[in-house]
Amino acid sequence: MKLLLTGPAVRFVVAACCLWATSCLTNAPATAGEGSATIESAIATITDGEILEHAGLLADDTLEGRAAGSRGAIAAAKYLEKQLKAAGLEPGGDNGTYIQRFSPGYQNIIGILRGTDPQLRDEFIVVGAHYDHVGYGNRQNSNGPIGFIHNGADDNASGVAALLEIIDALHRSGWQPRRSIVFAFWDGEEINLLGSRHWVRQPTVPREGVKLAINADMVGRLTNGRLEIAGTRTADGLRRLFSSEKLPEDLRLDFTWEFKENSDHWPFYVDGIPSLLIHTGLHGDYHRPSDDIEKLNIVGINHTAAYMLDVICRLADEETLPEFRAASRAEVASMRSQREAPLAPAPPRLGLRWAWAPEETKESETPGNGKMRVTEVTRGSAADVAGIRVGDVLTAVDGALLPVEEYLPAAVLRAKESIAIEVERGEEPPQTIDVKLAGEPTALGLSWRPDSALTGAVMVTRVVPYSPASRAKIAVQDRIYSVEGEPFADHDALLKRVRELLDSGAESMTLQVETAGRVRPVEVDLRLPVAEPVDSSL
Repeated sequence: MKLLLTGPAVRFVVAACCLWATSCLTNAPATAGEGSATIESAIATITDGEILEHAGLLADDTLEGRAAGSRGAIAAAKYLEKQLKAAGLEPGGDNGTYIQRFSPGYQNIIGILRGTDPQLRDEFIVVGAHYDHVGYGNRQNSNGPIGFIHNGADDNASGVAALLEIIDALHRSGWQPRRSIVFAFWDGEEINLLGSRHWVRQPTVPREGVKLAINADMVGRLTNGRLEIAGTRTADGLRRLFSSEKLPEDLRLDFTWEFKENSDHWPFYVDGIPSLLIHTGLHGDYHRPSDDIEKLNIVGINHTAAYMLDVICRLADEETLPEFRAASRAEVASMRSQREAPLAPAPPRLGLRWAWAPEETKESETPGNGKMRVTEVTRGSAADVAGIRVGDVLTAVDGALLPVEEYLPAAVLRAKESIAIEVERGEEPPQTIDVKLAGEPTALGLSWRPDSALTGAVMVTRVVPYSPASRAKIAVQDRIYSVEGEPFADHDALLKRVRELLDSGAESMTLQVETAGRVRPVEVDLRLPVAEPVDSSL
C-alpha cells in the first residue's frame, strides 16, 4: 500500500534521476573505424541489471504513480531526457529539444537516431512507449483500491525500460541504421492517448516520411514465453518482418488479430500508418496499486527487448517497408478462427490401428525390423475389404520388412493404388494380402491456404500423419516462406515448384518455415523412413 509523499521526496527523485542518467549509459559508442559492429553485439549489451534500474526508478513510490502532468511524471520525463542525451540521440522535440509540450502541461520526450542512407534517411520508424500512469488512481482509471500510489511497474515502466535498453544497446554498439528511427516516450496515454494523438496531429518529423509505428506497452509479465504482437495485418507482410531466426529460445509470438483503441499504436493506425503493439498480456494487478516492481519478469523484458532490437534493426535496413493495408479496418478478432481454421483430417487410405513390436537387438547393432499387430479394423475400409483382421501381425509391405513403425503408414501414403502386405495369422502360414487403397497418394503431406495479409507465403492447414511433412515436424498454422531457398509469388507458384521437385524424383526439399514467430529451415526427407543406427559409444 502506498501513502502520499511530500515535496522533499520528489526533489530527491529528481536529483536521483540526474545521477542515474550518468551512471546507466557509460560505455562509449563504437568509433567510425569499428564498422563491423553488429546487431548481435548490440543485443549482448542488454542486461537484467539495467532493466531493473530503469523500471525500479520509474516505478518507485517517490514518483507517485507518474500521473500525466504531475511532479512524478515531470521527474520521470527529466530522467528520460537525460538518457536520450547520454545516448547521443538527436533531439526530436520542439525547437531543438527532446521535449514536445502540449496542453495542459504534458510533454512527450523524443529522440532520433538519424539514418545514414541518402535514399532512406528521410523515412522514419517510430518506436514508442508511454511513461505516464494513473497516479493515486480514481474511479475512472483504477481497478482499486484508489487513493494509494499506483506505481505502474508493468504499465508501463516495463516498456520504457525495454526502450531505454534498446537505445543504450544501439549507442554502445555504434550500429547505424539506413532509415531513421524516432524513439518516443508518450505522456498522457492513460487519459485517452493524448501524447501519441498530439504527435500524430503535430509530428516533429515530416508526416509523409513516417512508415511504421511500434508500441511497447506492458511487456513485463511474460508468461509461458507468450509475447503478443498485434497489428501485423495493418500492412502486407508484417508478420514475416516481425518473425525472426534469432528469436530468444523462451519466446513464442502470438500474432493476435485483437487490435483496439487501448494504447499508443491506435492514433497511428487511424492516420493510415502501419502500427503494431507488443504486449505480454493483462493480469490481476492491472491499474491497481499492486502493479509493483517485484512482480516483473526481468528476464522476460530482457528477451523482449532483444527481440525488438533485432526487428527494429532489420526494419531500419529494409529496402522498402509495406504500405498501410486498408483492408485491416474491416478485420476483427472473431474472423481469425475462420480464416485460420485447419482442414479436416484426410480420410484414411488403409483403415486400421496397430500396436508396434520392435525386434530386440544388441546395443551395438542397428535397430532390427519390427512387426505391427492389428488392434482395430475400420468397417468398410480398404483393410476390411481386403480381409485383414484384428490380431493379424503385419511383417512387410511390398516385399520390404518394417525397419521402423512409420514405414508401413508412410508406404501406404505414397503408394499409387495398391500395396501388398505380408500377414502372419495364428498358426497359419504367412500370406500376402493385396490391398486396394482408398483415395489418392500423398507425396508431401501438406495442405495450405494463402493469406491476404501475407503475400508470398502460405499457412499450413493440414499435415497428414506419417507423411514427410509430419516427420519433419511441420505443424498446422506454420507459415511457409520459401522452397529450396527461393521465394514464391503466391499459392499457385508454390504448388508448381513443389510438384516440379516431386516429379524430378528429389529425395528431399528444404522449406523456410515459421512457427509462432520463429523462422527456421526445415529439410523434408521425401524417402521412406529407415532405422537410425545406434551409437554404442553414447
